[in-house]
Amino acid sequence: MSSSAKLSQQGDTDEALRLLDSAITMASKENDRQWVLTLSHHAAVISNFLGNLSRVKHYYQQSLAFNPENPRALSGLADVAREEGELELAREYAARCYKALMEGDNFLKDARLETLLKKWPEVGQLKP
Repeated sequence: MSSSAKLSQQGDTDEALRLLDSAITMASKENDRQWVLTLSHHAAVISNFLGNLSRVKHYYQQSLAFNPENPRALSGLADVAREEGELELAREYAARCYKALMEGDNFLKDARLETLLKKWPEVGQLKP
């Protein structure tokens, strides 16, 4: 991951993403769930920086394949869907994110809830 960060900082984001794709494939084959999540989220951040929403979506969906209610991935997908004009889908992802945060024990729960509710105040009206 540090190699991909270094490549990205040097402006070689394509190579950084190729390196991450390779590492994600390897982690997937080894069923290393946490590493897949970490690498996928890192790749999504790089892709978002590049403005490549389809890749952002791909990496967050890859994350959800290993953890279907991952709040970080759900929030990221809500942002992508909103950017793409798919507001209903965006609200669904935001609502799933809210529910996952409320039911989970994430140590960043309060900060993530605050960020989510600034973007999607209506999901705060949902019953957990």
